[in-house]
Amino acid sequence: MTASEPDESEVAAAVSRYLRANGTSAQYRSTAESVLSQFETWLRRRGKNSFEAFETEGQQILRRYADRLAQRVEAGGISASSAQTYYNVISGFLGFCVRDGDLTRNPALADRAREPLPRDDEDHSQQFWTREARRRLVRHTNEVAYEAIEDEGMDARAEVRDRALVHVLAFTGVRGAEVFRVSGDDREGRQGLTWDRVDTEAWTFRVWGKAQEWEDVSVPEQARDAIERWQTVLDPPAADWPVFPTSHAPSKYGVVRDALGADAGDARLDGADVDDVLREEAIAPPAITTEGARRVLERVADAADVDIDGKPPLPHGARRGLGDELFRTDRGLAQDVLRHKSLSTTKEAYSHIDASERGDAVSDVLDEE
Repeated sequence: MTASEPDESEVAAAVSRYLRANGTSAQYRSTAESVLSQFETWLRRRGKNSFEAFETEGQQILRRYADRLAQRVEAGGISASSAQTYYNVISGFLGFCVRDGDLTRNPALADRAREPLPRDDEDHSQQFWTREARRRLVRHTNEVAYEAIEDEGMDARAEVRDRALVHVLAFTGVRGAEVFRVSGDDREGRQGLTWDRVDTEAWTFRVWGKAQEWEDVSVPEQARDAIERWQTVLDPPAADWPVFPTSHAPSKYGVVRDALGADAGDARLDGADVDDVLREEAIAPPAITTEGARRVLERVADAADVDIDGKPPLPHGARRGLGDELFRTDRGLAQDVLRHKSLSTTKEAYSHIDASERGDAVSDVLDEE
């Protein structure tokens, strides 16, 4: 390998040594292998997969990685405790690299690097939409979409898209990472929901769940019209088209160049509308990212004058709000809709409701004395 080529195997080789040397449980080794593999891929894409990069800008690299973990927490893809675990795995690996002579210091230990990590006691995913907030967001997007359709017909894409996005979040209990694209995650199920996984007869769609397996999401009647109307307006030319395509022009130009080649792509795009090129060449655009969806929701909420405890509503707050409401009525239904493996998981997530109801029951007993 020449000096001008990035050493793509340097960190990967150290990961292999670390996993072989680690004498802890099989469960930890399995977690570490998955986390470190994704971390090495993330580094490689940024050209930072060398120990030289860690020596010169290690704290900044780890800070960016911590920020990525925080975004995954906000999108509902992982919990705050998982983010802490993943970061600690990376820190443990880098500590090994110091002991093995690859690094002079562990940049993951610096406060500056760790700062973006969400703490368990400040888990932003614990926000939940109230029934009133949900109603106001839904009502606002309905009104805006209907008005836009009257004025613009099939060109009312942004308004109809926003309506469908809000309805999917509000009524299905999905996590943002299950329907929007997760930056830096190449897995098929993290590239955004596509139309070939939406069944409008059974009214379900397939997502890659938190348990790392395909799961079926139920779509209640309240969300169906918004999805159908959006499908009609979008008119996806292929089954692999994302339900919520990105509006980010550079991303769309990038997939055209990737599909056709840089020179051919630039020639095809010259003077043409990128969306027309995507359709004519049957090149599916990327889906909107979890961060992009959050910005859409913030904009919609601002226009609707809706906030949650003074803050913009988060996508994962919709899931928690729906679960909260269902749990108060039917524990089993809440478990099914949220796709928890056991009722104990659901009860743990909404333990505050159980505690409140137990308090009321105790009060009733004491009143009888």
